[in-house]
Amino acid sequence: MKFPAGCFFIASLCFICAGRAAPAVPEPRDWTWVQGAVFVPTNAVNEAQQWDEYDPAINDRELRNASVYGINVVRVYLHYYVYLKKKDALLANIEDFLTRADKYKIKTELIFFDDCWNQPPEELLRADYRYPAPLQGVHNSQWLVSPGEVVRQHYDQHKSRLKSYVQDIVNAHKADPRIVFWEIYNEPNQSPETIRLGKDAYGWIKETGSVIPVTATGREYSGGQYSDFYSWHEYDGSYKISGDAHALCTECMNRQGQTVPGIVEHYKGRTGFIMWEFGIGRDNCRFSWDEKREKPRATEATTPFHGVVYPDGHPWALADAQALLGPDGFARAHFFNVNYYKDEGFGILAKSSVTPFIDFDLGDETGTGSPDASAGVPKDHFSVRYSGTVLAPASGSYTFTADCDNQVEVIVFGQPVVTKKTPGRSVATGAIKLEAGRTYSIEVRYVHATGDSSLHLNWSGPGLASTAVEPSSHYIAQ
Repeated sequence: MKFPAGCFFIASLCFICAGRAAPAVPEPRDWTWVQGAVFVPTNAVNEAQQWDEYDPAINDRELRNASVYGINVVRVYLHYYVYLKKKDALLANIEDFLTRADKYKIKTELIFFDDCWNQPPEELLRADYRYPAPLQGVHNSQWLVSPGEVVRQHYDQHKSRLKSYVQDIVNAHKADPRIVFWEIYNEPNQSPETIRLGKDAYGWIKETGSVIPVTATGREYSGGQYSDFYSWHEYDGSYKISGDAHALCTECMNRQGQTVPGIVEHYKGRTGFIMWEFGIGRDNCRFSWDEKREKPRATEATTPFHGVVYPDGHPWALADAQALLGPDGFARAHFFNVNYYKDEGFGILAKSSVTPFIDFDLGDETGTGSPDASAGVPKDHFSVRYSGTVLAPASGSYTFTADCDNQVEVIVFGQPVVTKKTPGRSVATGAIKLEAGRTYSIEVRYVHATGDSSLHLNWSGPGLASTAVEPSSHYIAQ
């Protein structure tokens, strides 16, 4: 299906009828380069918490991981209530996020409104609001509609603030090359209030003079009349394509009907695509659409419904990483080999995979407290073994630092450098002399007992400020 030309006409007509000149429509763009993912930090239950409790460190860590796996665009949801609650902080955090994404050569699209899932509680506006934990076995259990039914039903009362919400963000970035496009509305329903908001928001963005294109996406492209280009969602196993190179699939990939290798095979080079989602975390999208509050899943699934990479940086499937990077890219990528065990003694192997860094925090919740619940790794009493090589950039003494909740041992070139045997989170360090240009074997053994789990392995040395240890090794089949 080609882009419906009438969409441009309808959008222009809205402005003419309002007594304003029709806004200029940006030139059509080729979107085939987009290999993207929805981005929700794995510690957030929804898009409101993502911004209300913005954490620069975890955003940076997971954006870095996304870049390793070939993601070049992230689709990011905003929330109107967070704007009402802390406008200045939200604007500052958006700038911080864009800076971090750009550091990893990732473009961002921002979504203002969304009609999916749960209504936002008024309590969210309070400074002391605490976000509820995810509901075990329930897909997207705490995701929030934005702006919500209460706002839509009192649209005239909120209109000026809704306009400020959109324009304050757009005006700060109206020609920002870090933003690839604006998305007015995700899957807008067809209520009169929603149609009015979509129409108005399109106009508010155009009033700013932003040169960044605009879209609004629904499965049936229900926001199309307020868009500069055609976008659609596709979760069918037939991998249908709507439009041409100037159209963009802004949602795809569920493992009941599609796979990451399937998306890449059918879409790459033919149309751009954005998968739901990058991180497998607390938003609970590892459960399927039909696993709802009335019908929660009793056990963890061996196959996550959505998501590509776990919080510690390893992919659910090596085949996903190989597809996204391509055979040559995957062969060139630097990884630690990693083995996950169902016990504290490195005895019961659950899974072998790769990770680009040893750098994670996990909570103590069922499912997400495990580094990989789909493989049967428990949230308590597990162990992990990492192996690979590191390349010394200069000669001299290097200090390895392990910030860990329980026990860890770091062995470099056969020599124990860091040993922490005491429970409780603390930092342990050790030093070793290395020669410039040489690669050294490294092995890390981590044991988790109970509670929150975390492990951050950094090093510093001649001319090297403390930073996460990056392997020089490639994947080795086990």
